Amino acid sequence: MKTRKNKLKRIIAMLAAVVLLLLALAYGYLSLRRYTSYRHRIHSDAAFIIKVDVDRIYRTLAADYLLNSSHYKKSKRNSLKTGLDIPANVFIYTVHSRSAQTYFCSLPVSDTAELRVFINKKLGITRFKNTGKYILGSSANGGLTVAFNEQTFAVAYSLKKENVQEILEQLMNRENFLPDTDPGIKKLKALSAHLAYVFEEYTGTGQFKAGHFHMQGDFNFKGLRVQGKVFNHRVFDKDAILKLWLDAKSITTHRLAPLQLKTHTIYPDSLLKYCNGYFDVELSKPVNQADTLITYEYNDDFEKVAVTTPRMVRVPGINSMLSARPTALVNQLVAQGILKGGKVNPHLFPLYSVYTKYRPSALLFSTNEHAAFSGLKTQTPYFFYLETDFRKLSEQEQFPLLETYIKTLRKLEVSALNVKPGLQHFEMDLYFRLKQVNALAQLF
Repeated sequence: MKTRKNKLKRIIAMLAAVVLLLLALAYGYLSLRRYTSYRHRIHSDAAFIIKVDVDRIYRTLAADYLLNSSHYKKSKRNSLKTGLDIPANVFIYTVHSRSAQTYFCSLPVSDTAELRVFINKKLGITRFKNTGKYILGSSANGGLTVAFNEQTFAVAYSLKKENVQEILEQLMNRENFLPDTDPGIKKLKALSAHLAYVFEEYTGTGQFKAGHFHMQGDFNFKGLRVQGKVFNHRVFDKDAILKLWLDAKSITTHRLAPLQLKTHTIYPDSLLKYCNGYFDVELSKPVNQADTLITYEYNDDFEKVAVTTPRMVRVPGINSMLSARPTALVNQLVAQGILKGGKVNPHLFPLYSVYTKYRPSALLFSTNEHAAFSGLKTQTPYFFYLETDFRKLSEQEQFPLLETYIKTLRKLEVSALNVKPGLQHFEMDLYFRLKQVNALAQLF
């Protein structure tokens, strides 16, 4: 009996040792993945860096699968073959030598044949050029550019369609990378979250939770001056499904480039000097607008003539107020062709008629010709705030193009506080329809 007990103890001890060994190996493997993921992945000229903690996301989704397996089984997602060896952390970043609208990323390659199919089928790139050291490809509109060989895949996406080949070539040649000792890298390593970012001395994190995504962080509102910690905003309509306000003054020394809208050139600097720093928008109940339906018929001489029929149409109830010197601002808006006949120029915004009114210290815009804005205000700690109820937005049936994107969403809240001069803090919560399923699983 005693011998049997000793054997049982030895077996338990051996099993415990095996379990500990497996845990140690797993920990060592994950630690090695984390360590190698930071090496030769971020260009030395990086400015704004986002870290996606892939391993942490995998663990979160695995745990969520055990709790909500029925949701995953009925979604019928097909596995995506990319030809990439996804590391523990993926980095997406801008660089100082390019605009903030151009992003870079590089990843290791596991299968070039699969990667080429992925680039062709999923990224829509069909034009390739062999440089000798790597293959270079770009999208038809020039916004997306990729480079790859047997070791590395590098990609750049530019909203401004900038020249990105020099940076991609350095990534492919494994040149000019941030060292592990860089302060930005150290900050990213210290941030434990699904998503994290660093920009100058500012950091932030994002977390996918059950039923919602939460993000928070610090930043500097460059180009705008935020003063104080208590602000006032207009009292919105009780039926508003979207509410937004911003209370921050433009810094006149920060020059803004002209905007080209169709045949009109808008000069923001000449407009902002008449603005006093407060702006808001609300989306409320739909309103009726007079419209004209144009059809064509043939007359007795077989000539095609236009027939106009007056009608009433339902349009979104959009209201906006801008704190300003209204008379001077209206004169500028008219001079730049933005306003015409008491309305926003229909050539600039043809979807709905947007009417304008003004009082001594504010300019009003509304799709309701008879809108009356209350002067009531209330205090808030937020200089910026956005709230949207996606369910009510969907019920209005005014934005059919958005339905595909908002069908899984419930509500969005974004707020920003002024901590001190040069430092602001924001919080964002995006809520999903299914409260028990992880937010990331509901995005796709």
